[in-house]
Amino acid sequence: MEAADQEPDLAVLLTALARFRRRVTLDGQPSDRALAKAAGVSPTTVGAWLRGARFPQQIDPLIRLVDAVREHARRTEQAWAGEPGGLWDKRCWRDAHIAEARRRAGETSRAVRAADARTVLESGRPGTPLDQVTDPFVLEVHRPITVDGATVGVLPSYVRRVHDERLGQVVDRVLGGTSAMAVLVAGSSAGKTRACWEALGPLRAAGGWRLWHPFDPTRREAALQELDRVGPRTVLWLNETQEYVGEGGERVAAKLRALLTDRARAPVLVLGTLWRKHHADLTRSSGSQVAQLLDDVVIEVPEAFTGAALEAMRRAAQADARLAEAVEHAVDGKINQYLAGGPELLKRLETAEPAAKAVIWAAMDLRRLGHRATIPLALLKTTAPAYLTDTEWDAAGEDWLEQALAYTAEPCKGARGPLTLVRPGRTRGRAATAADPDGEPVYRLADYLDQHGRVTRADQIPPVGLWTAAAAHAHPADLAALGDAAWARGLCREAARLHKQAVRHGNVVAAGILVDRLHELDPTDRRPARWAVAHTCLDDPFHVGKLLAGLHRAEAHEQIATVLARYPAGRVPLDSPVRLGVLLDSLHKVEAHDQFTALAQRAAAHAPLDPLGVGVLLDSLHAAGAHDRIAALLARDPAAHVPLHTHYSALSLLRLLPSLRKVGAHDQFAALAERAAAHAAFDGDPLSVGRLLMDSLHAAEAHAQIAAVWARHPAAHLPLDNRHSALTVARLLDSLHAAEAHDQIAALLARDPTGRVPLDNTADVRALLDTLHKVGAHEQFTALAERAAAHAPLNDPNAVGLLLMTLHVAEANSHVAALLARDPAGRVSLDNPGGVGALLFGLSFFDGTLEQIAALLARDPAAGTTLDPCMPFGPQVLWIGLKVVGAHDQMVALAERLPAAGLFDELLQIDGYGERFRFGREPDGSAAGRWGWEDLE
Repeated sequence: MEAADQEPDLAVLLTALARFRRRVTLDGQPSDRALAKAAGVSPTTVGAWLRGARFPQQIDPLIRLVDAVREHARRTEQAWAGEPGGLWDKRCWRDAHIAEARRRAGETSRAVRAADARTVLESGRPGTPLDQVTDPFVLEVHRPITVDGATVGVLPSYVRRVHDERLGQVVDRVLGGTSAMAVLVAGSSAGKTRACWEALGPLRAAGGWRLWHPFDPTRREAALQELDRVGPRTVLWLNETQEYVGEGGERVAAKLRALLTDRARAPVLVLGTLWRKHHADLTRSSGSQVAQLLDDVVIEVPEAFTGAALEAMRRAAQADARLAEAVEHAVDGKINQYLAGGPELLKRLETAEPAAKAVIWAAMDLRRLGHRATIPLALLKTTAPAYLTDTEWDAAGEDWLEQALAYTAEPCKGARGPLTLVRPGRTRGRAATAADPDGEPVYRLADYLDQHGRVTRADQIPPVGLWTAAAAHAHPADLAALGDAAWARGLCREAARLHKQAVRHGNVVAAGILVDRLHELDPTDRRPARWAVAHTCLDDPFHVGKLLAGLHRAEAHEQIATVLARYPAGRVPLDSPVRLGVLLDSLHKVEAHDQFTALAQRAAAHAPLDPLGVGVLLDSLHAAGAHDRIAALLARDPAAHVPLHTHYSALSLLRLLPSLRKVGAHDQFAALAERAAAHAAFDGDPLSVGRLLMDSLHAAEAHAQIAAVWARHPAAHLPLDNRHSALTVARLLDSLHAAEAHDQIAALLARDPTGRVPLDNTADVRALLDTLHKVGAHEQFTALAERAAAHAPLNDPNAVGLLLMTLHVAEANSHVAALLARDPAGRVSLDNPGGVGALLFGLSFFDGTLEQIAALLARDPAAGTTLDPCMPFGPQVLWIGLKVVGAHDQMVALAERLPAAGLFDELLQIDGYGERFRFGREPDGSAAGRWGWEDLE
């Protein structure tokens, strides 16, 4: 049995830790006193723990002690080949602690020990009893304004609105025993977090609930460490949900989905909040774990009070001076924003002296470029001067920073000022440190100004001083994100400096980026590869695999050997088969045959049978020709272990079914396809589990199983009048056509779907037209084409362009003319640059469209379109469209906008720009001169 598969033993781990610390190379360091300080206990307690004479009642102090020993060993470059698996694994220590507590709780001979152990088991559940959670500001509810010191309670009176009723229904379901999630979406300071706080009332009244707000050491890390331990009757407080499931948050999303469907841990309530932009970014990829998690849990919060809600607020204001002022002065009913000090914050920024304004601007830019909410004082001190002119700097006194921070800290009508010191909190009776890793105080920008800066400064490239200061003083965990932001704006030298510093702190992702990019600049320089390997923390198979791939591209053979020696295959954790597949691919690529064989053998025998992961593993083993290991993995019959009732499993089959076919596992393929067909159904919802299973069968060309589905779910019962009908019918016809189910096609067409499906979504209508043309349904095509040309919405330029192309290919010229007569060029939205480019490209195919092209160009899409880094191919498509119609001035204007929008890589894809900006740009837009590794000191 693998070490990772055995139940951890706390006594074994404590003994191993003590032996490791006593070795000659560590010489008993760190001392008991130093460890006691790190753990927050007495030196006597440390000694008793390591001797096994006392059972740690809380696991967190013990984890801090382990971290202190590990950090000392890392700094002194000490390792121990004989250390037991899990010595540095926090999860292993936590599992061992719980296991020992359970053992002690079961002993009846010593009642005191059993009682202590039961206390540990209860405290081991994440969270605090809800009746002890009395401070809303600890949970990040905005502090309200004050009016002449008058208050009626800590928070202003609350006026319920429609979103509160919807949230109350979610709470009712949870009180009924069903786990649920609700994510409130709106702009900054609209009342999202306050609504969540008010929703806790029925749970407090019910009693027995806990609340867990994971945030230490980071929100995502805290969630990953403890989500598996969440028990029934727990509220998960995920304010700022993007910090948990944003970029790289798929694992958190998967764990949350597992928690919400685990009946043994129900009921659990997950409460989250998002800005609208964050929600749009997180749900852009419909098949991701995050998008699936957020599907159907969003509750929109109105930005303003209107109608009956506004009247209710006016009545409540009669008894609360704070509400009265907000009702009187708030613009457009944005009362919550006024209560949180929004207008006063903007006024404070506008009227600030240059030094104070520079500090606020610096904080705004740092936040929007990727730094965490808490900004070290040293970073503000070294960044702000870059925002001052020479005259302003000369006029600033010696105490400019103190004066500026005093100004930004002053409350805005009682609410938090623009930029304020984060005071240490208290937890479990011990002061928590609000400081960066070097002990510096940290400051927080007001949320309202954070959002304001992301909008108003989106096209600003910060001065070089910000990037230089960030490399020296930013939080280590944010260096890579800031480096990415610098690169996205063409500041390649500054980006490399930031990534180098991130590598210094062990960031293996930044190491791969650094090696790749500097190899492109100078393929002969091995210093980046040596630096990367010497400083990275090799603890994740996915990132190690990516690093090996980068070293392979750089032909850094010596460094590849070093990585393989530091990361032996026998020590690789097996919990994520997807990550194992990435590592196996790289081991095969670098010809590490022994390592590949050893890891492949362990993975085939012990890796979890996650359907997506098994598909990735099978593909990796197949690419390497590891037929024996494929046979071993298939012998565990992964197809039989795939659950089919979740979105994740249904989507995973898109990967697993083709992989089973590829490796020749025909029996398992057929068995799994038949199981999927038994659960599949068309219910009119493209995101239903049944529909996703159908898509998987279609992608795998499982025609026999598709035919079986139609036998159970005749097309005659398909709804044709909901918003998804056009796309649903299109995909259904496509599947029936592939399965040669001609009778089913005829039955469906006999119901006249083209005359009944809604036209709300032009892209869906275009998809149905394409399918009708493919299956030869000419009369239906003509009928739908006539409806679409006359009535389909024209707001989506991409859909309109594709619709024109579909009509053109089918030679439906009269319908093309009808559509053009509605002036799509004057009505489409410019928010989608790729769509505008597609429309220009489509218009160029037709005669008589010069007026439409001129009308669209007159709207200046190059200057007016929205440039979103989350949609990087859009500008390229717009560039092509502008080029096709000969709009050269707009081509240049578009290119000049790309770097400031964070789309420098897209600029490099445009003819002539790649060579010109080989070494990046300067902040003023000029091409950077040649630079190399020696310039990154």
